[in-house]
This record gives sequence, structure tokens and C-alpha cells, in this order.
Amino acid sequence: MTRTIARIASFLILFSLFFWGISTGPGTMKALAQGGDQPLGPVGKAYRGQSLFSQRCASCHGEQGDGKSELADKLPDTLPDFTARDYTQGKSPQFIFDVITNGRMDRMMPPWGNELSEEARWDLTAYIWSLSQSPHRVAAAERIYEQQCASCHGSSGAGVEADVPDLRDPKWLQATDDEMVAAVTSEAHPTVEGLQENDLPALVLAVRRFSLGFDQTQVAVEGTGDVSVLAKNGTTGEILAQQPVRLLIFQQEQFVNTKEGVTDDKGRVHFTGLPTNPTWAYIAETTYHDLPYHSEVGQFTPGQETLEMTVAVYDPGATRDAISIDRAHWLIDISTPGFVDVGEVYVFANSANRVYTGERPDPNAAARVLEIPLPEDAVGINVEGQAMGDRFQLDGTTVIDTQPLAPGTVQIFLRYALPVTHGQVTLGHPLPYYTRMLNLLAPDVGISVDAPDWNQDDPISTQGGDFLNYTLFDLPAGASPQAVISGISEKTITSDQEKEAPREVVDRNAAPGISGFPAFPWIVSGVGVLLLVASMALGWRKHQQTLAAMPLIREEQKKALTAQIAALDEAFEAGELPRDQYDEQRNLLKLQLIALLQEEHAARDDEVSLTALAETPKIHPEEEAASAQPPSPPQEDAGHEHGAD
Repeated sequence: MTRTIARIASFLILFSLFFWGISTGPGTMKALAQGGDQPLGPVGKAYRGQSLFSQRCASCHGEQGDGKSELADKLPDTLPDFTARDYTQGKSPQFIFDVITNGRMDRMMPPWGNELSEEARWDLTAYIWSLSQSPHRVAAAERIYEQQCASCHGSSGAGVEADVPDLRDPKWLQATDDEMVAAVTSEAHPTVEGLQENDLPALVLAVRRFSLGFDQTQVAVEGTGDVSVLAKNGTTGEILAQQPVRLLIFQQEQFVNTKEGVTDDKGRVHFTGLPTNPTWAYIAETTYHDLPYHSEVGQFTPGQETLEMTVAVYDPGATRDAISIDRAHWLIDISTPGFVDVGEVYVFANSANRVYTGERPDPNAAARVLEIPLPEDAVGINVEGQAMGDRFQLDGTTVIDTQPLAPGTVQIFLRYALPVTHGQVTLGHPLPYYTRMLNLLAPDVGISVDAPDWNQDDPISTQGGDFLNYTLFDLPAGASPQAVISGISEKTITSDQEKEAPREVVDRNAAPGISGFPAFPWIVSGVGVLLLVASMALGWRKHQQTLAAMPLIREEQKKALTAQIAALDEAFEAGELPRDQYDEQRNLLKLQLIALLQEEHAARDDEVSLTALAETPKIHPEEEAASAQPPSPPQEDAGHEHGAD
């Protein structure tokens, strides 16, 4: 990936994560500690906290949580060792949660109360607590509990009789281990025969499981929810009986599992025993005429037990007139001596209720579904996801997509290079379809852009630099926009790193491709976000229309990302990808999808002003969960430097 395009990717990643951070703020579901309609149970989950810790805390606290990192060496105070066995001594889970929430700026610990939801902060608390507990110690504690306590409190901690305290009650989160030992050994507590004093710390550890999920290190798909999926033909309206359907299950940023079923005579299939917490998300998919189709993302609301979803498929029959380019971006990079690298992102739309199968001038040739004629002097033409000759073919410098286009949209990302002649290049080629909006971004590094027919907007500023910004609207089919980039010299070359070899690059919606470059999926999924940001920042004349279109944009992105995950799974199962590359790319796609879900959730719950948010200082993603102590004198010195132990 060229450097300028990587800069844009970085900008989109940061913006997506920014929305993610905001969306997990106070507007989301409250923790169980606050009560409400949710059943009693652990308020945190260590497996979720681990992911948050890696993303937001490890840069300071170390990947292992032992307080060893490059940043830790630069801080004035010693960071605690969360892995030390006595780290939790004298602390309560509530104390750690409060430090995460409020921070300790005197020790360079930022507050996370406005960045993370209450549930996320409890997840972090659970994970941090787990780091000082060995699996052997936890297993031994469970045995002691079953032997000494389960007869009264039950294996779930709920209590066998009404007058037995419920160990799941969040009030226990406020107690230290010593306070819990005191409760067990008090006169008010029945005598426990055979309980040894040295068993008490382990017993308390076992009890902690019921209010703080520090031992929940594996994702469990359990619950009382029922997802009902209706499969129907969106062209004819008929239901699809005996249609195989797969349910993709996500929990926060993690892809968890899949469930498979077949529709009944009424076109429905039921998936039961699913979690109803709003942090879980579900997507149904099916295949029809060799094309995969996906439902919208489904999430339970508090108190909801049944979730109904629909996955629609379509028959062929759309004509070329139904195809348009909803939006397109031309991204310019000047980092390769002698060449200008170009990335072109397209969102093609099929407005019909049928699949467009393309035209076939030669009966023996593949169908030409989508065509993108690139400049005649373009070299190194790449399409994301597949090598040329399979789905994507090259006729001269025209890229041909042979895959049928279902109703909705597909995003495609092309890359190529143009040779520099006398310090300039001419960027331009025909667009065979009506184009609603075309955007040109070029690095502001001293070059000149001659684009007289374009609307010149204010530059876009990112952490990677500034970009000159030009737009065109409502281009008729066959229009050939053009821009001349000049003033290209050694001084304007922005790359100071070794260039990588060109890679194959595209999104595949119905069977999306996966980028060989990790940042690429963020570019594809962030196109809609870029459009939103730019329109708000630059006052595009179609600002209101863009905002109104955002729900549709999100839906397009969700469908594409889900299909990408499915295609990646198939490629891995077929042995086409090594494990490390599969894991890396799958994790990126999962993060994108969940970030998009969180963004959508935030958009529903809170009408947030982007301008106001942009003015809010972002805090570096690290958290000092127990480097500081509460103000009360008895705990002022507790656990200051556990790393020494």
C-alpha cells in the first residue's frame, strides 16, 4: 500500500475507533451493578476485558499486565504488576473499577469514564483481577466451595433457600478479600465444619466468581433468546422453504460462532438458547443461485426474548440501466519515484429488485457485469482480493467484474500507477455509469492540481498530513473527468520507506475479497465515514442528503463485511490462506463490523455533534487501573509497587 493511501487509511481507522470509543460511552447498556431488569450475574467478563486491555492498556501496562513496557519506563511512577499474586490484597473490585473510571492524573493515569461503557470497565476490572490468579488456584478454590458452601449457596451462588445471601449480588464487589473473610467467620454466619483457616483465601476467590467474572475466559453462547429467521425471495415475495441458513454470532468485537439450520414450510428457521444482552449481534446468511445474501444486523433490546430477522434473495433480470456509481474516491499517492500511485474506490449500486448478470458480447466469454476503463498508460493494475483472470479480468486497461451484482451495493478498490512525464501526470478516464459523487484526494506536499471542472473544497487535515480535496456531482454515464497533477519532483516524494511489491486488491460484497494489506478493509468500510466527515467538515452542498443516506451506507458496509468474513473462512478451509494471515485478516474484519455496529447503536441512542466531539481531547489508549489509591487514609499506601513482589 502506498504511503498516501496508508495515511488516508490511518485517518479512517482513527475516526472509526473514535466513534467506537464514543459509542461505548454512557449511552450504552449499564452494568449489572446498577440493577435494572437484567438478571443477577457477573458484571464483568475477563475474555472481553482481555481484548480491551490489549487495545487500550497494554501500551503502558505491558502485554502481560506486568507493568513492563517502553512507555512505562518513561513514567515518573512505577506501574503495578497485575500478575503479582498479592496484587489484589487490600483492594476490592470496586476500587479497581473506580480507578479505571476516574483515573489518577497525578500518576499519569487518564480517566476512562467517558470513553468506555460501564460494562466495558467491569470487563477490564475482571480481566485485571484474573491476572493475579493462576488456573490451578482457581480450580482449587472451586473445589473448596463445592465441598463447604454449595449445599447452602448452590453451585450458582444464588442460594438454596430464600434467607441465604445471594453471592451474585453486585454489593460484594465493594468488599475486599479481608472483609469477605470476616463475613464468613462472623458470628452471624453459620459455622462451616471442617473449614481450615488457610482455606479462607481460596474460598473468597471462589465466591468472587459469582459477582465478578474474572474466571470467564471463554466465550459461551448461552441464554434464553430465540432468533427467528425468515428467508424469502425479494423479487417475487415468495418464502423459501427448506433453505439452508447460517447464523453468524458476534459478541462485542469478537466473532464467536455460527449456528446452522434449514427453513420450514413457512420459510422460517429458529435458533434458540442465545444471549439477549445488547452487546451480542447476529447476522443471518444464505446462498441462492451461488450468491450469498445476508440479513441486517440483529440485536436484542433489554427485556426482549425473541428477535425476528429476514434474509432476502433475488432472481436475475436487472438491466444495465439499474446500475450506477453511488460514490467514488480517487486517492493519489506520490511516493514512488517516476510514478504516481492511484487508488480508486467505487460503490456500485443496483437499484432494481433483481440481480444484474451483465452483458456477454461473446457467448464463450465471461459476462461483463461491471466495467471500469482505466487510463491507457496505467501499469500495475490490481484488484483487491483476487488475481486477475478469475472473478476480475483485464481487457487492455479495462477492469471487468464478472460476478453478478445483487440489489444493493458493492464496493471495489482498484490500484494502479501512472508514469510521470516532465513532472506531471494526467489522471482521467471514462465512467460508464451515472455517478452521483466523485471525490479526488491528493497529498498537499507542494504539487499542483489542475481540475477546472471540479469543485475545490477546503483541504482535509489528518494526523498523516493534509490532502487537497476536489469533488464532482451528478456525472452522466460516459463522462470522463480529468485532473492534471504537476510539480512532481524529488522534493514532493513522500516515501522514506522501502516500497513493497504491488498486491492484488478489491471488495467482493457477494463474495468479498480480503486485502493483503491489513489497513485496506478500514479504507473500504470507512468510505461512508469519510464521506460523512468530509461533508460535515467542508460543507458539501449535498450535506443533508449525505446525512440522510448514512443508515443505508451502514447497511451496505455491514453486508459487505459479513460476506468478507464468510469468504475468508471458505478460503482458509480450502487451504488458500496460512493460519497467521487468516487470523490477522479475520480479526480486522471483526473489529470493523463491531465498530460499525457500535456506531449504529450510538447513532440511535445519542444525537452526537461531530464538531463537539472533534473538539474533545482524545486520551491516549492506556489505563492505569491500580497505580493509585483511594483518598481514604487506611488504603493510601496499599499496593503501590507490586512489581517489586
